[in-house]
Amino acid sequence: MTARRGRYSTGEETRTLLVEAAERLFAQHGYDAVTLAEIRSAAGQNNASVISYYFGSKSGLLRAVFDHRLPAIGAERDSLVRELNERKGSLTVRDALWGMVRPLADSVREGNHYVALLDRLMETDTLGTAFASADPTVTASGLAIDRTLYDTLVEIPEELRRQRIMMVYESVLRTLARFDRSGTAPGHTELAPLMDAWEGLLRAPISDETRAGLTRDGAAG
Repeated sequence: MTARRGRYSTGEETRTLLVEAAERLFAQHGYDAVTLAEIRSAAGQNNASVISYYFGSKSGLLRAVFDHRLPAIGAERDSLVRELNERKGSLTVRDALWGMVRPLADSVREGNHYVALLDRLMETDTLGTAFASADPTVTASGLAIDRTLYDTLVEIPEELRRQRIMMVYESVLRTLARFDRSGTAPGHTELAPLMDAWEGLLRAPISDETRAGLTRDGAAG
């Protein structure tokens, strides 16, 4: 029994080493640019079949990175949203933004490059595929925040809401990835003015030029 526990522990350790090495390399160089051999080497593994043994494929390894990081991020987001709801009764746009940003910002620390990985994946179609294959129980809180932002921005025409929310997501990931790559973790003092900018982007006044374009598009449809 003791030997079996030892083998299991060693197996889990190897698996974690591979996952974290893959996360780091994908974040630094991009998913497509990194080879399985480079990941094995970074994880200190010589067995050429070790990744296929644990994950099946490179895409399976990427899914494992999400499985490794999302539960903690989702749990923190759930706790934050629950606390805000209990205190305020409902979420404002800024509350929802904090629900998006705070768990990701808190993940920026030594040995965790999840946000920088997401930033890299935003440049490809890989991000959507990875999220689609992730356990839905650990992505539910993020989807709920997305829905809250969409439903709360009632003053923004529907055609613009999704565009603006996506722009904020991209800016959040790019900004937090910059902190990660500089080896610093953002605190509330650094995040508060950024939140002002992201909230301002979501609520920016709509120009007559934009409204005219929306009217034309609606008429054409």
